[in-house]
Order: sequence, then C-alpha cells, then structure tokens
Amino acid sequence: MIFLVLINASVFIMLSFVHVYWAMINNEDMRGVLPTDTNGKEVFQPGVIGTFAIAAFLGICAFITIGNLGIYESFINHSIITYGTILIGFLFIVRAIGDFKYAGFFKRIKGTCFSANDTRYYSPLCLFVGVCNIIIAFI
Repeated sequence: MIFLVLINASVFIMLSFVHVYWAMINNEDMRGVLPTDTNGKEVFQPGVIGTFAIAAFLGICAFITIGNLGIYESFINHSIITYGTILIGFLFIVRAIGDFKYAGFFKRIKGTCFSANDTRYYSPLCLFVGVCNIIIAFI
C-alpha cells in the first residue's frame, strides 16, 4: 500500500506544480492541454484563478492520499481520510470516462491535438490514479 500511496501522491504533487506553472505563464496557446472543437477553438478558458484552484485541489488530493499512511491520525479521523480517498478515486474515474463529448475515453470529438493527448495520456492517467485510490482506500 505504501508504494501506491507514494506513486499517487507523487503524481498529484507533480500535476499540481504543472498547473501552478500554467497559471503563472498564462499562455494563450495551449492547444494540447485544453479541449477544442473540430474548428480548433478552445471549449473554455479556465483563467488564472481556475488553474490555481485545480492546482490546490490536486495538492489536497496528495494530502488526503498521504493521510492513508496514518500520519494524520492524531489530528484527523481515519474514516474521513478513507472517504476522501474513495471520493478522489471516483472523481478521477469519472474524469477518465469523460463528458461523452470532448474528454475521456468515450468522447465524440476526435482528431484534435487535445483529443490525441487525452486518449494517450490524460484519461489513462486519471483511470490509473482513480483505481489506485480505490485500492488504497480498501486495503
């Protein structure tokens, strides 16, 4: 279990730092990162605050995942950590399944740079992290 916790926490921390970087550079040209329609127009613009919010959420995910090692038990009830871990797992599994249009394994819009990256990297990573969190919670 320690191995899974360390892998997941490392992934969350690394992704959190990547989102902080993206928020700080505020690059308008992020074709492979944001979903686009078939014309190449981005579906949404998250902005600096939204990107920092995702970075904070990923940091909290790392904090909760590390809590499964029992280091917070004197401060936080372990059942709260377990339920949080399950919730994080389900959120990432749902992200891997997708919105059935732009993101996830069952997306309809294909042929864009984001779609290729999502199929190759983002969705499998979300599925891996989600399944690992579910396994961590039930071990």
